Amino acid sequence: MRFRTKTILGVALIEMVLLAILVGSALSILRDSNEAELVRRVQLGGKLLAVAAKDAVISQDLATLDSLVIEAMASGQIAFIRILDASGVVLAERGEATILSRPFHQEERIEKVADGFFDWSAPIQAGGLRQGEVQLGVSTDPLKGLLASAQRWAAGIAGMEMLLVALFSWLLGSYLARQLVALRRASYSFAEGDFTHRVPVKGNDDLAQTALAFNSMAQQLGDSNELLRAENLKRQEAQRAAELAQAQAEDRAGQLNAIFALSPDGFVSFDATRCVKYASPAFMRLTGIAESEISGLDETSFSARLARECIESARFSGVAELREAAGQSTERRQKIEIAGIGKRVLEVGLRESQSETVTQILYLRDITHETEVDRLKSEFLSTAAHELRTPMACIYGFSELLLAEEFDEAERREFLGTIFTQSELMVSIINELLDLARIEARRGKDFTLELIDIGDLLQQIVTGFKTPNGRPSPQEPSAAGPLWLRADRNKLTQAVMNVL
Repeated sequence: MRFRTKTILGVALIEMVLLAILVGSALSILRDSNEAELVRRVQLGGKLLAVAAKDAVISQDLATLDSLVIEAMASGQIAFIRILDASGVVLAERGEATILSRPFHQEERIEKVADGFFDWSAPIQAGGLRQGEVQLGVSTDPLKGLLASAQRWAAGIAGMEMLLVALFSWLLGSYLARQLVALRRASYSFAEGDFTHRVPVKGNDDLAQTALAFNSMAQQLGDSNELLRAENLKRQEAQRAAELAQAQAEDRAGQLNAIFALSPDGFVSFDATRCVKYASPAFMRLTGIAESEISGLDETSFSARLARECIESARFSGVAELREAAGQSTERRQKIEIAGIGKRVLEVGLRESQSETVTQILYLRDITHETEVDRLKSEFLSTAAHELRTPMACIYGFSELLLAEEFDEAERREFLGTIFTQSELMVSIINELLDLARIEARRGKDFTLELIDIGDLLQQIVTGFKTPNGRPSPQEPSAAGPLWLRADRNKLTQAVMNVL
């Protein structure tokens, strides 16, 4: 909605409210005054007529009463008159038959009238006794017509005044709107980026001063726009550089996260106050400690928490002990063993940094397999040495006897047979050692894998196996059908024969 239209509607609304109040008040006063005057005249006429008819009612002089009624009706303002005696008998009456036939209702105010006639009664009294009653009625149509005419005149005057007010409001709104339209066009030009547009200034009123202020603002906006454009170019270049740096940082962070997530070694970093800042997923997997349990802990509390997860014989000594070990040895490492399922053996090391955000990193490497391999090798060497020492001692002893003494042919052959048997045993042990060494060196590359029915293979092994004396024969496993597996037939046969 335009400003001019708003001005016209606003002024018209104000004028309408004021006129409605004025006209309503005037019509209300006019109606009240005319109604009061009509009631007063009816009441006065009724009282005068009652006084004039008193003697005629007492004497039952109907002719006099009839003449009084005719004289009262001659004024033309009374619709009907009825004079009754004390018992309610009509002594005289005048008026239209339809009016006289309707029931009489005593009314105090005009607004109580429902049939178009204001009814009033005045008692006829003599000596304090009621001798009769005068009833009369006045039509309210003239009063309604007067009020309707007044309303029409008031509506006409109000309508004319509204038209004049609208006309002058339109002229005033047009005058004001010209400057506002110019300001609006200038605003649109500014919105499109044209800060060279200026508003024409006419006169020296408030609108002219507003136009001058608007032109001054346009000049300042133009200057500011140039500065903003230059700053915006710099900001865009800086933003592109920041986005590039952020992308590189996110890429680097993604690479580091992937490395930490995929690395089998665990890491724990400490900030400048030597409190836990980050723990890798591998650390939580190796130790069973959740990151929420150690996040923010100082190195003493962290060391105590990690030590509680270790067995007593291989407990974590602490971060401070690892750091102090740098002065005694170049190696700052310790082996710990985690309690629980698997009893994982970990090698713990410490590296210090000069960074402001990370001062030291504790790393853990799972050496459970290497430790177990070393243990198995030691046991294997001990067992192999024991197994070789027995046949070697036997061969050495019997050979020494044969060289030192003379025996008959039977004893000599017996000793040679024992030496031969022990030699075969020693050769068998050495071949097994060589087989294990070859398998370990080639890492399974010399296996010939094929599908084998394990039931058929076991049957062949048991059939060709010679059970030692005093030992029951092995029982073949029973199966409803073939049980297939993928293996090297010769080496699997050798392994099962070794077990038997």
